[in-house]
Amino acid sequence: IQAESLFLHARVYHVKDEMERAKYFYDRACKLAPDLSPARFGLAQTKIWDREYDVAEGELRLVVKKAPSATDAHAALGLLMVKSGKDKKAGFSHIRKAIDLDPSNPDLVLLEAYALQQQESDYASSLDRYTKATKLMEEQGKNISWIVLTNMGVLCYETKKYKDAADCYEKAFRALEAEGNYDANTVKLEVGEGDFTRHEENHMFWKYVDTSATAEFLSSDELGLSWRLDKEIAAVKVGDHVRIGEEFQSEIVSIEGQDIKMKHKYVPPAPKTKAEEDNNNDESSDPKDDEVKMELFVKRANERLSNLSALSIAFNLARLHEAAGRIVAAVELHKAIVKRHPSYVNSYLRLACIARDCGSLVDCSEWLKCACAVAPGNPEVLILVGNLHLSLCDWKPAQRVFTKLLEDNIPNVDAYSMLCLGNIYFDNLKTPERYAKHLGHAADYYRRILQKDNANAYAANGIGTVLAEKGDLPRSKEIFNRVREISGDTIPDALLNLGHIYLALSKHNEALQMYQNYMERTNTAGAQITSKNKDEDDATVLLYVAFAYYDWARQTEDLKDSKSAPADERYRKSIEYIERAIEKGKKENVVMRYNLCIAKLSIANCILRKPEKQLSRTVKEVQEALDGLQESLPKVQAMIQWKKEGKKVTIRTRSLEEFVQNCRANIGNAQSALDDEKNREREAFEKREFQRTQALAKLKEQQLEELMRKEKEAREQEERDEKARLKMEKVNSLVQNWEFEAKMKEEEMKKKKTKGVKETKPEAVAMFDEDSSDEEDNNNMGKTQIQEDATDMFENTENTEKNNSAPPPTDKDLFGDEDSEEEVFNDGEPPQEEKAAAGATKQDLFGDSDSDDDEEQGGQTSSKRHNEDEPSAENGGPQKKRRIEGEEDEAQLE
Repeated sequence: IQAESLFLHARVYHVKDEMERAKYFYDRACKLAPDLSPARFGLAQTKIWDREYDVAEGELRLVVKKAPSATDAHAALGLLMVKSGKDKKAGFSHIRKAIDLDPSNPDLVLLEAYALQQQESDYASSLDRYTKATKLMEEQGKNISWIVLTNMGVLCYETKKYKDAADCYEKAFRALEAEGNYDANTVKLEVGEGDFTRHEENHMFWKYVDTSATAEFLSSDELGLSWRLDKEIAAVKVGDHVRIGEEFQSEIVSIEGQDIKMKHKYVPPAPKTKAEEDNNNDESSDPKDDEVKMELFVKRANERLSNLSALSIAFNLARLHEAAGRIVAAVELHKAIVKRHPSYVNSYLRLACIARDCGSLVDCSEWLKCACAVAPGNPEVLILVGNLHLSLCDWKPAQRVFTKLLEDNIPNVDAYSMLCLGNIYFDNLKTPERYAKHLGHAADYYRRILQKDNANAYAANGIGTVLAEKGDLPRSKEIFNRVREISGDTIPDALLNLGHIYLALSKHNEALQMYQNYMERTNTAGAQITSKNKDEDDATVLLYVAFAYYDWARQTEDLKDSKSAPADERYRKSIEYIERAIEKGKKENVVMRYNLCIAKLSIANCILRKPEKQLSRTVKEVQEALDGLQESLPKVQAMIQWKKEGKKVTIRTRSLEEFVQNCRANIGNAQSALDDEKNREREAFEKREFQRTQALAKLKEQQLEELMRKEKEAREQEERDEKARLKMEKVNSLVQNWEFEAKMKEEEMKKKKTKGVKETKPEAVAMFDEDSSDEEDNNNMGKTQIQEDATDMFENTENTEKNNSAPPPTDKDLFGDEDSEEEVFNDGEPPQEEKAAAGATKQDLFGDSDSDDDEEQGGQTSSKRHNEDEPSAENGGPQKKRRIEGEEDEAQLE
């Protein structure tokens, strides 16, 4: 009971924030009742307040051991373990166990999100947990704190979700306003102290105020800039941003009584159509006045920046503007912050950094002076002042600043101070008598940092540079690669140093890749090396790239074989990057000009020596080499003249004179080589033209032959088509004759049935006389054959072939042989071949017309024998003739 009384007594002091008294009573309660978990948990809370984290962690372990379901104890223990970094995995395990015990508690989810945001790699996971916690709070009807929304905005900014970050900051402002700290709608027409926000991106900090005046557009002004107010307004000043009507926005340039002139031209709206005017007649009695007289509104700042809690949100929003590239809006908001709160040092520092990044070192120095006046001993201000001296290469003032910071022994600052001092010593190795001393001091500072924090990638990068300076390239390369792995390429200097190592090892391709990665990284992140501005940084790295190409070309050319072919192309790359470096540099750099001349001389030598390596060259290449030499010679001669006049030229006179001598000799060689290449190219051109002419003639000949062949094939095809047409005509004529013959025979048969036999015989003979289509001799042959056939029918003799010396006329006798090319008649008599083929049948008419004469004769003879020995249906004509003749003979016998 006494322990519980002490516990309640401690709780009273705890609520009053009297932590010392609360810790005393918690401790007494725990001694009286060691198993009293609430008292031990309260004691752990007071230990955390005293920053005795190890003791608090031990007390919380006892609590979770005695009460495994104590969610608050699990959550607090997990957070302590995560922040200490000793066992993050176990810490998150305790936090998740607390969430599992009470999954609907949004505070536990927020605690997990807070624990995750301690590590940069867990920002995305932390944002997810914050989102889940806000959803739980919305479901439970709880108000979301502006602190939670601000943290979510910062995480969105870190994960480059800029739009989401702006939305979170706007919600944070509204949540803060809902708590009743200020009223953003309270805006005064009179100009206040913080009326510096005008940019559209800062719309959360201003509002248009009605001036109760109207403005009339003066149409007489052709420029469209003049307006007239219906009354004078003292609160409206030059430079105010105003809105006239609902759409037109501009800035006041001058005020003369009631006349004001705007910065932007006013474009009157398009005239309304007749239908629109008819629709608006009832709404406006005087449409003309409404178009030219409009209300005047002026932009004024609200009271958001006057609240201290809203100050951090505004600062984070300004940082968001910087990251998104909205520099004007960022500068405007930072200036508004320092105007309302002059002691807010962070905005001074950000204004100084923006001025430095923009190359305005004078403005940077002025903002730093303001920061030093506001907070003289602020370490962040001193660090920025030291960095400004480093960017200006003012080594001694920078050394004094960082030495003072190191002597003050400020936590989280001493490591940065030692790193800067090590860099100062390393950048001053040019003095020969102090080389070893400065190199040793730089290495000592880097080692001191690593002794306190062995995971400091910047110090490891410094050790790598020291080893590379001593010539230990393999170890330095290993260190730089390790730095890249640890930092994830967030340290651009490691890429640059690794490029130097690869170049020293003659690995030019890898060196060029590292230089390109460095430039991409610095252009994205805005990082710089120890130069005054970004242009000089770029010029320095471009010179590194140019030297890498030059060294690669020189080594390739020294191979003295076909592998040196791309050397001239690499020289061209070197010249290109030197010219880009000269463009980046704002001042005249004699050394870069001399390097450009050396590169042009080298490429000229490479091109002129190509024939020695049995490599081809063109007139364009030789002309390019000659032009480069002629451009370089007067520049180097001017440098020699400058040295004679006493001007500062860091190049030795002997080197310049040797260049002039070599350049003159190469100019003569280049002119001679140019003439040779022109002659050779002209001869090659003539040869190509001759070959081209021959090829064209041969092609035309082939085309002509092809055309003749096609014409011949076309003629042959036409002849074949004509023969086929003629044959079809003959066939059609034959078919018609057959049909006519059959018809006539049918008519004769009918007549024979009705008339006597004597009248039938001459008609039959006449009918067959009509079918025979040749001379009278053929008719006599037909009659003789008919009589012989009739005799044979009655005698039934087998010597039919012997007696049939003259076969009956066939279709071939009637129409001739269409397959024969030419018929020759001697003394008016048909040839012997026609007589032998007199018994051709219908099948012969449809045979192959392209077969030769011997095959036709053989086919006709075979057909004749077939018709004579075995009469078939195809020989319908002769069979019918024999039947009719037989009937006539029977009639005669009767």
